[in-house]
Amino acid sequence: MKKEKKKTNVPWLQLIVGAVLGVFFAEIIFSTTRSLEWFAVGFFSLILSFYLHIILHEGGHLVAGLASGYKFVSFRIGSVLWIKIQGKIRRKRLSLPGTGGQCLLDPPAMDGGRFPAVLYNLGGGLANLIFAAVACVLAFAIGTVAAKVILLPFALVGIYLGIMNLLPMKMGGIANDGYNIKIFRKDADSARAFWIQMKVNKLQSDGGRLRDMPEEYFDLADSDEKGNPLIDGLKVFRFQRQIDEKDFDGARETGQRLLEDTALLGLYKNVLQLELLYLELIGPCRMEEIESLYTEETKKYLKMAKGNPSSHRIRYAYAVRYAHDEADAAKAKKKFEKTLKDYPMLGEIQLERELMEEI
Repeated sequence: MKKEKKKTNVPWLQLIVGAVLGVFFAEIIFSTTRSLEWFAVGFFSLILSFYLHIILHEGGHLVAGLASGYKFVSFRIGSVLWIKIQGKIRRKRLSLPGTGGQCLLDPPAMDGGRFPAVLYNLGGGLANLIFAAVACVLAFAIGTVAAKVILLPFALVGIYLGIMNLLPMKMGGIANDGYNIKIFRKDADSARAFWIQMKVNKLQSDGGRLRDMPEEYFDLADSDEKGNPLIDGLKVFRFQRQIDEKDFDGARETGQRLLEDTALLGLYKNVLQLELLYLELIGPCRMEEIESLYTEETKKYLKMAKGNPSSHRIRYAYAVRYAHDEADAAKAKKKFEKTLKDYPMLGEIQLERELMEEI
């Protein structure tokens, strides 16, 4: 019962915080002016501020990370990504369901099992709160209707995003920065898992594949700990590594075992279910198994993850092996090739082509 309550607490908290700030927004506008035109300006400022604060949030991670000795890997706003590939920064496209942006860096080497991680994770939320405070000061210092109507909604958005990011929680199936800080401050394994995830991302951006990465990167995947998103991330990496090694039977066994964990993040569950669906389609192709894996939730995630070539690979496998729909198969294959042209992870591109050949 406790686990169910945890799942419902976050949306309610978002609604409560959002409602409180919404009341403040209305109070700001109507205490400043009764003009409908200024209300429209304030509302436009509120919407625009969300986009601006996403940039500031990811910029905060970047500045805090660089100050902590990290090196640049990638910076994403929406689906537009700037990524360092083999020493050169290139513009690519990538989207991750549940995120408006992302800044990934290459962490410094560990020193006695430790490395700077707190400031990097704090950087985004702190940037939102700092710029919100500056906007508040400027709004009242300038004192005009325009200043208040434009700057105070910007401040409210910054406060909202700062709170929702730094207060430890899981949102949309993803652990936020505050949650990461909470768990890797508790034990060394969580901190190391965070470090490994960042390293794996760096290696993949340079063309590395999971099958070629050091064995010690996956030793924490043997942990019996449940409900730790950082450790669970390495368990999913090992599952994906087995697929990269073409150990499909081993991957199927690993994936099914991981799905038994009710505390697993929604993001990981969707990834596992879709890859298990692929393995079923190229293997036994049993109707009952396919229908149990291809749920409405996984269909929704597959649609949201259309910027990832794996989504089109799985659609292609479904059309060819199960639905026997030549038109859908051709459409999925065309989208697969189109997505690969702008996909940033060189190692994953090689793997995706190999997995398409298995179909």
